[in-house]
Amino acid sequence: MKKTMYSLLAIGLLCVIGFAGAERSQAAAETELRPTQKAMQARAGWLKTMTANLDAQKYGDVKKDAKALASQTSAAGKKLPDPLAKELTMKVSTLATAVATAAGKKDGETAKTKLAEIKATCGECHAKIRDKK
Repeated sequence: MKKTMYSLLAIGLLCVIGFAGAERSQAAAETELRPTQKAMQARAGWLKTMTANLDAQKYGDVKKDAKALASQTSAAGKKLPDPLAKELTMKVSTLATAVATAAGKKDGETAKTKLAEIKATCGECHAKIRDKK
C-alpha cells in the first residue's frame, strides 16, 4: 500500500513539474521583441552585411543595404521625441546615404570611413541612451 501511494505521489509530482515547465517554455517562446529591438537588430544586420560586402567589393549590395538603413533611420528619426536620440538617428541616416553614394561610385575607402562613422554613432547612442536606462 505504501509503495503504491509513493508511486502515485511521484507520478503526480512529475506531471505537475512537466506541465509547469511546458508553460514556462511556451511563455518564453511567445515573448515578442519590442519594435525598437527589431529595428536595432535590422540595423546591426545591415552594418554587418555592408562590412562583409565592402571587403568583397560588392558595391551594389552595399548601396542597397545603405539605402535601406538610411530609409529606416530617417523614418524612425522623425518620430523620436528625445532630441538626442533623434539627432543621432538622423546622423546615421545621413551617413548611410553617404555610404550609398560612395558605393555607387565604387569608392571603397570613403564607404569604409562613413561606415566606421555610423558604427561610432551607434556606440555613442548606446553609451548615452540605451545603456543609461
